[in-house]
Amino acid sequence: MERILRGEPGWEADLARALREIPRPISTDARFAPHDSAGRSNVERFDRSTFPPAKPAATLLLLYPGDHGELTVPLTVRHAELRAHAGEVSLPGGALERGESAEAAALREAFEEIGVEPGAVQVLGSLDAIWIPVSNFELRPFVGALPSRPRLLPQAEEVAAIVELPVRRLLEPDAVTEEVIEVREFRLNAAVYRYAGQRIWGATARTLAMFATVLEAAAGFA
Repeated sequence: MERILRGEPGWEADLARALREIPRPISTDARFAPHDSAGRSNVERFDRSTFPPAKPAATLLLLYPGDHGELTVPLTVRHAELRAHAGEVSLPGGALERGESAEAAALREAFEEIGVEPGAVQVLGSLDAIWIPVSNFELRPFVGALPSRPRLLPQAEEVAAIVELPVRRLLEPDAVTEEVIEVREFRLNAAVYRYAGQRIWGATARTLAMFATVLEAAAGFA
């Protein structure tokens, strides 16, 4: 585990193997799926069969050795005045363009939002897709690797800040808390991560929780 967290040689291969071999669906704490006061998750509250086909989207969980060599993932803080998901913390990502693969979309969005060149990223694999009922997107997260910290350039129109989260934080005993989330007229409970004064919840937190499970599996190869 420590070798992976420190970004020592071979960490990419260990994670790629874990992504290939981990049982699916990847297990996570059920609290990461936002749920109402009765304990019903969004998937339970909404009947997906009544929805039109979900719109495909993709995100990139990018990894690289950051400060002191610690494996790091960049997150974006969205501008507070945006119409959708204002002020929320996200992974770089968005909807697929016509004829585009999910992997290509994840790489393109990372370039557009934080300036990471697609050709520099080694894609290690993908996590399970997440259905987001409120927007009817099906989000496919990809895990990518870089050998060193890139120059990060936030897209001025959408990204207010970039937060570089040490992967180690996902495994700390106090990493996860359950909080009340108020979004428009909705009041939900959800497990969240807290880092650098930011609250990370929803699909982003679920993606990170899935990755934490993969990381633990990868420790067996290290």
